[in-house]
Amino acid sequence: MSFLPDEENVNSFSARAIRWVTTAGRFVIVFTELIVVCAFLSRFWLDRTNSDLSESVRQQKAILESTADFEKEYSQLQKRLKLIKTFYSNQPNYHDKIDTLAKSIPPGVTFNQLSIKQDSKTQDVSAQIKLFAYQETSIVDLITNLIANPQISSVDIQTIEKKPKESQYNVSLSLIFTPPKK
Repeated sequence: MSFLPDEENVNSFSARAIRWVTTAGRFVIVFTELIVVCAFLSRFWLDRTNSDLSESVRQQKAILESTADFEKEYSQLQKRLKLIKTFYSNQPNYHDKIDTLAKSIPPGVTFNQLSIKQDSKTQDVSAQIKLFAYQETSIVDLITNLIANPQISSVDIQTIEKKPKESQYNVSLSLIFTPPKK
């Protein structure tokens, strides 16, 4: 039995339906094969793209891993700097006190020791100074300058001594700075 139409029955409904189905079927099969061939060929492009992307991800991951230690050290440094900043923001402004002392020192006076501290209870800033000079006038000028300085509220002379075989005067002073106005 054959599904193809006879030569006698070429224009019959069944003959036309079979011709249409076979023609449409050919187009469907060709179109399907075209899609399969395109998918097969695009596979090469997709594989290459996938390989390139995987390589790019591996490189970026290696870069991130290599910079992880640097980032960790950087964040630790930031934390340390923040701690230092908070520590020093709570400290008194000692450089102003040192400038005040430097402006009061006449020529011929040399410091041996200087310590500045702030009393935790009264918040007063005081200084302990040990110095020497070869002339009495330098010591008198220094004490006069310190007493006249408005940024110093109190000057206490603890010792002034000159040893017999030395030509220098050793002086020990205690100062209290005027608190800043609020």
